[in-house]
Amino acid sequence: MISFTQALKLGTTLPRTNRTHKIKLFNAHNTILSQDIFASRAIPAFDNSAMDGYAILLQDYDKTCINRGKILAGDNSTHITLTQGETYKVMTGSMLPQNTQAVIQIEMAQEQQGKVSFPSLKQPLHQGLNIRYKGEEIQADSLLLRKGKRLNHLDLSILASQGISETESFVPLKIGIFSSGDEVIEPHQHAKAYQIYNTNATSLYTLLASRGFACSYQGILQDDKLALHKKIESFQSFDVVITSGGASVGDADLIKQALLELGAKFIFDGVNVKPGRHLAIATLGDTIVILLPGNPLALLLHTHTLILPILESLQGGSAFYPKAFTFELDSDLNLKANTTSALLGIIEYSRFLPYNNGKIGSSSLATMWKNNAIALFDNPSQKPMSYAKGSAIKVIMYNADFCDIMDFFND
Repeated sequence: MISFTQALKLGTTLPRTNRTHKIKLFNAHNTILSQDIFASRAIPAFDNSAMDGYAILLQDYDKTCINRGKILAGDNSTHITLTQGETYKVMTGSMLPQNTQAVIQIEMAQEQQGKVSFPSLKQPLHQGLNIRYKGEEIQADSLLLRKGKRLNHLDLSILASQGISETESFVPLKIGIFSSGDEVIEPHQHAKAYQIYNTNATSLYTLLASRGFACSYQGILQDDKLALHKKIESFQSFDVVITSGGASVGDADLIKQALLELGAKFIFDGVNVKPGRHLAIATLGDTIVILLPGNPLALLLHTHTLILPILESLQGGSAFYPKAFTFELDSDLNLKANTTSALLGIIEYSRFLPYNNGKIGSSSLATMWKNNAIALFDNPSQKPMSYAKGSAIKVIMYNADFCDIMDFFND
């Protein structure tokens, strides 16, 4: 059994995907860039007006100027040069005449018979007033997005602003999801008193699909060695296979034994974390096999804190550590020695409210459902660890983004 940090390090140093494809912007949300992207165009692309108003020279603000015309957004005014005693009416976003030093908002001006004055000007006048200069947001040739960035809607909008219509991204990992156990049945079936419905497949599929992975649910593995061997032979059609159940040491959990018989090599088997120590990762040829516990709560805790970072790294992401935020602990905590403890809780304003005083045990899926955040406490010492009410602690939200530094542990 290894520590949580050792498991994270081993998992995030596994070989990353190198398969890429070109994809249209509309379909590129949540994909990961496979190359750096540089700006080919300054933003703004030209000096333009930040509001409706009049373009002037500073020396003319207390004079009456002749209005030489109107410039609308989309008009080309590169041939127009502003001279002393002149002004042009300009609309928001319109290209400014050459030599413009300020734009006076339209409410501050009076125009009569083609002549404009500014008697209502109240704000101090300075060079650049109400002007958006070329390149003040993005300089041409500057680095826009780095390789390994998972693209969100704003990233894609910035790419569109550069006239980029498609990106080169890593092909999403093909993930096969299997449940296990003869006691497990699907939600569309009728459960008898001794059977349980398969919630793990739904949890894993929907969570991973929302993160941009190409998921495929492959059914329930039987507790039968011959049937397992046949199913495991299909694992190599996936980049990653995730099973729920079969990670413990019970007599009926045959998956690890079958994997070993078919040549799998285990990277680690067991993680010193509470709850849910039964977690293993192996390689079978080029396929990564992740064996999660069957307990729905333990499965989800592992997925949010350890498996998602590993998958993000495998997918080529440059940022794969869960992004934590700091909150005030709402009650005293006493934590066990020589382990990593995962605590559920609720974020309420600036406070973290631990569930059941930090005691989870073998709670059900409903416990995970009733909370919205996880706090990890790493205590490698032989003495229990205590936190007082009001302490500042790091917390991972269920929908946490990733960052490039490992700063989510409380230790």
